[in-house]
Parts: sequence; structure tokens; C-alpha cells
Amino acid sequence: MSALAIIIGLFAAIFFHEAAHFATAKAFGMKVTEFFAGFGPRLWSFRRGETEYGMKLFLPLGGYVKITGMSPMEEIEPHEEHRTYRGSPFWQKSVVVLAGVGANFVLAFLIFYVVLTVVGIPETEARVGAVIEQLDDGTPTPASQTDLQAGDLILAVDGAAVEDWGDLLVELKDMAGVTLQLDILRDGSELNTTLTPLERDGRGFVGIAIPDPITRRAGPIAGISETVTIYSDAIEQSVSAIGMLLWPPNLIDLFADAVEGNDPGTSRPVTVVGLVGESSNIFEFAGWAGILSLIAGLNIIVALFNVLPLFPLDGGHFAIAAYEKLRGRAVDVEKLIPLAVGVIMFFISIFLLGLWFDLFGPGLDFG
Repeated sequence: MSALAIIIGLFAAIFFHEAAHFATAKAFGMKVTEFFAGFGPRLWSFRRGETEYGMKLFLPLGGYVKITGMSPMEEIEPHEEHRTYRGSPFWQKSVVVLAGVGANFVLAFLIFYVVLTVVGIPETEARVGAVIEQLDDGTPTPASQTDLQAGDLILAVDGAAVEDWGDLLVELKDMAGVTLQLDILRDGSELNTTLTPLERDGRGFVGIAIPDPITRRAGPIAGISETVTIYSDAIEQSVSAIGMLLWPPNLIDLFADAVEGNDPGTSRPVTVVGLVGESSNIFEFAGWAGILSLIAGLNIIVALFNVLPLFPLDGGHFAIAAYEKLRGRAVDVEKLIPLAVGVIMFFISIFLLGLWFDLFGPGLDFG
């Protein structure tokens, strides 16, 4: 179910992107001849007015809209020139080409808001779920040698405050053999105890079980400010990730890792194949909040890639329109076709690189 949700989410991200182009072009009176969900062979279609609507075989790829005058090779009757994209004012062309990006950003925000206010965020407190008495070989655990009890809330490790289970694991990670003081809260009273973690699987191990997560939901008003925070963080992280991915030295290293069979770490590109393959792990780690947050992130990624000023991406169309507005003359778009082909081939190569790692490389790490 989670795998299907990711596929549907990716389809929705691309489809709503194209739907925004369609709606704004129609609103400005531009001639739109086709609006299809999917790519490839036509499954079915119908015509309403001057536009053909329908579905094509490869639905997960999203969809496309054909606006008259966006293709440099298109021949247009003189009496229809005023209804073309290229014959429209700069501000209308800008709105049309950037509407898809805007739709993805808005959709991402709304999904994050729903996650925070309706679905809820699973949070795991730094609380003792249970005290593990001994290891498989009978060795007593450090926690069993203290007065720790199930339900104790761990406030700090050697003075370093912890807010959740993840913080606790970070503080214990490299502390095998080091005597630590734990500050805890029990029935409203603050207590402390000491223990010395053992080394297990390369980490500090104390012998306490993870508690059941609690689901936290924000109110409809408070959820707005929390969504803004999460949303802005997601955009910042996505910009950083795309910048690292497209940085030439990093790309060279990634291709070298693919050839040599090395683990590229978390900086590698990921395709929908990899995300679907890890969907069960994502769901187990964060439930529907994790799946929906991933879909929101996909919308941000789609928007950021499309806003790049590279023809034939949306940002490239906007750059051309801005150049024409500033210079007062039309660009010979046919001369940009080799650039467009190069851009397409470049992104296809990145997709194939990501697909290679998804199929033959190490798994993803979501927790």
C-alpha cells in the first residue's frame, strides 16, 4: 500500500504541475490542443472544444499539456498567432511557465500541513520502554545494574540535554566504556543514576528498549507556523541536495562509484524504483506521516528541478521570455535545440545513474 502511495504521489506531483500550466494557459486564452495523463500509446481520449483530453499508457510518468506556440518547430496560422504562447505578453508567459512550479510548492505545503494537523507526527520520547535484563550470552546489561524503570524519561546524558530517542542514541553512540550520568524524570521528580555502556554493533549499548511512539498533532492555527518551519527546512535541504548532486566533481565521483561498485552514501540520486523498494521501511519508521512527507518532498524536488534556467525546463522558458523582454527581440529558439537535447540527455544520464544504484547498489537509509 505504501509503495502504491509513493507511485500515486509522484504521478500527482507531475500531473498537478502540468494541470497548472493548462489552467493558466486556458485562463489567458492561449490555445491548448492536448492535455493527457501519462505518456506513450493513447489508451483513450475525448475532445471538448479545441482540446483533446485523455490517458496514455505510462501513467506514473505524470502527464503533459500542449500549448500552441511553445514548440519552435510548430507552424501556426497567422490568424491564430495572438492565441499562442509566443504571441502572449511577457507577464502571461511567465505565469504560465512558472505555474507548474508554484503548484508543486503549494501542494507540498498543504501535504505537510495535513501531516502535522490531521495524520500526526509519530514521536519517540527518550523514555525507558523496558529494562533489558541481560544479553543473549547472559551478560547483565548496564541498565539492569541501575534503578532505571520502565516509564522513566531521560532528560540528559552527562549534562547534554536529550529531547527524543534519536538524541539519546546520538549521545550514547561513542560512549562504550565511559561512565555516564543520566538525569531522569520519574513521577514528577528528577533523579539521576550512573552506568557504563557496553559496545555492541559498534555503538554504546545500555540495555533499554525503545518505547512505543506517540502521535502528536498540531492545532489548525499552530500547525501553520509549524508547517512553515518544516516546509522551509525541506526546501533548504532539497536545494542543498540538488546543488551537491549537480556539482561536477560530485557527479564524476558518483559515476566512478557506479563503475567501481563503491557505496556513494546518501548523496546519490534516487529514482521512484528506489523509493518504492524502500517504502515498507519508510512506513515502518514513520508511518503515513513518513510516506506523505516523502510525497511532499517529491513535489519540492520536481519544482526545484523545473525552475532551473535550462531550456526546455520551465525555468529555461522563463529565462528566454525574460531575455526577450529585456532585449526587445525574439530569441531564435531553434538554435537552442542542441542545448535542449543536451539538457535532456544530461538528466536522463542522472536518472539512469540513480536507477543503477537503486537496482545494484546499497539500500537507502531512512532511520
